[in-house]
Amino acid sequence: MSETEQDYAGTIYACPVCGGDARISFENGTNIVCPKCGATRIILSFSPNGDMITVSENNNEYYEVEPDVRKALSKLKATESLPEGVRELAAIDACVDLANAYNATGREGKAEDLANQTLSELAEMVDKGMDVGDRYCDQVSMCAAFASARSDYDKAQKIYDGALERLKDIRNIDVATLKVKRGLLWTKRDSEGAEKHLRDALDIVGDSDTSSYPDPYIRVIAYDALRAICAKRMDKDEAEKFLMKSIDERKALLKSNPDTPSYRTTELVDVLGYYAETLSKYGDDNLAEQYLDEAIALSKEAGHEDALAYANMNRLKYEQNRKLPLPEDIMERMDRIIGTLDAVPAKDKRLKETLAQAYMFKSMGRKPEDYEGLTEDIGNAYNILLDLAYQGDVNEMYLMSVARSYLILLNMKHPDKAKQVRKEMQEIGISQKALDESSRSSIGNSGKKTRVDLDKKQPEKPLPGRRLKRQVKKKD
Repeated sequence: MSETEQDYAGTIYACPVCGGDARISFENGTNIVCPKCGATRIILSFSPNGDMITVSENNNEYYEVEPDVRKALSKLKATESLPEGVRELAAIDACVDLANAYNATGREGKAEDLANQTLSELAEMVDKGMDVGDRYCDQVSMCAAFASARSDYDKAQKIYDGALERLKDIRNIDVATLKVKRGLLWTKRDSEGAEKHLRDALDIVGDSDTSSYPDPYIRVIAYDALRAICAKRMDKDEAEKFLMKSIDERKALLKSNPDTPSYRTTELVDVLGYYAETLSKYGDDNLAEQYLDEAIALSKEAGHEDALAYANMNRLKYEQNRKLPLPEDIMERMDRIIGTLDAVPAKDKRLKETLAQAYMFKSMGRKPEDYEGLTEDIGNAYNILLDLAYQGDVNEMYLMSVARSYLILLNMKHPDKAKQVRKEMQEIGISQKALDESSRSSIGNSGKKTRVDLDKKQPEKPLPGRRLKRQVKKKD
């Protein structure tokens, strides 16, 4: 039995022809095999909303194959026989499970439609005074998440605003959570309304113990969002105040919970590194170094190797920005950092970008005559960033910087590979002009510059921090 068949083996299917008990088989496609009727083929089709569905070949009608969806559908049908007063909430819970099952199996459109329908039913229950506030708030978050996933942030904001208006006289953790989530949409529309909701959420939460809340980091999330809003309007003092609150809260949560997941420690390391960078920019290097050292100490104390790798990277970035000499053991350090980061399941783009940066730091520790080592390090960084570009989200300025260095090396001995890299850059929307007219790049740790003289035109530069948002199909 194949691995795929094992996942489905325990499910009893209904024969699409006679309705009797049947099983699924994946020999020569997907088939429902009935002892009486034989094999009925199940084929892929598409629903009007674009979702991919499975249909029975004998009548072209929808036939659900996925066990989790079948289980959720059965649960929903079973609620029909329940007594009134119990049936309504049971059906709501079953619909939530079904929407999650649809979403997990690639039917996002069907899942969102069902989620929105369930939200409307819960809203009616709230208006009738039924005790369903927790379910309603969870459903609001689900529906807003579906809209945000489609980049329909206006729809997501309307969902939150409608819910908060309905719950305006209620002040509990569920409402506070909705206000924080609504506040996080501030970059998409008005920051004034977002700030009001965030500050109100903090007022609701107060100084209460958040350890039992759905997200113990609710205050941290609000502080970080308010810091960003204040920074955007150039309110430096207020932004720093919220930054310090975020740091203190993260430290307290880490100290109070020995089971804090490593990604939370990494977030603390990141915010400490950001603050150290800000302090250094304004000339307070002594305090900056204290925060960098504290990040390393906290990571070691928590026993989180990935967070420690981030902390060490932040320290090296700080030293590079100050143009301090590279440590003598830079290669050994970078090998440890790269090994740690490479072992972490790289689900988020930040980790992958940090791994690319680690390879670039490693290349700085090589001698300029180590051509093969330099090409391998910078090539690894380039491949990581290119993969992010194919996913549609990469720091364009950083990708161009790495690609530029890689091309300088490839042009020396591997012109065919250089041609391929230029083609890849062009396919994701970065012009040859932008790369060719970049006048200088550093290779290795020699301090020398490799000059590429072409013409005197002004280089075409990407916007600092701009991120590619193109869904590019990766070529085989």
